[in-house]
Amino acid sequence: MARARDLWEALSVALEKQDVRAIADLYATDAVYLEPQNPPHETDLLIQAYLNSWLQARENIDITTKRMVESPDGGTLAVEWAISYTAAGRRWNDLPRSSWFEVGDDVIRYHRDYF
Repeated sequence: MARARDLWEALSVALEKQDVRAIADLYATDAVYLEPQNPPHETDLLIQAYLNSWLQARENIDITTKRMVESPDGGTLAVEWAISYTAAGRRWNDLPRSSWFEVGDDVIRYHRDYF
């Protein structure tokens, strides 16, 4: 079974590479992705569609992991991270983020972001 830490690392690399196909493969079919200011993204297809749209508006993405706290069994993870990217001709640097993950069967089942 993949640990939450491994799936976070794969997700952050896929976001930096803007690899929507790889991102979709990381989520369970019935996954839930929650974030501020948006309705829930439920199912891997809706998560993929949302992140594809989000990525199309950004370039030169860089993600830096600051801290991680993982459960002993590797099934849950809290991660503090920062993102930098270029959008609309402007560079945004070190925007703070925090995420919670629950994983199972080598995929992300629950993902919640805090800004």
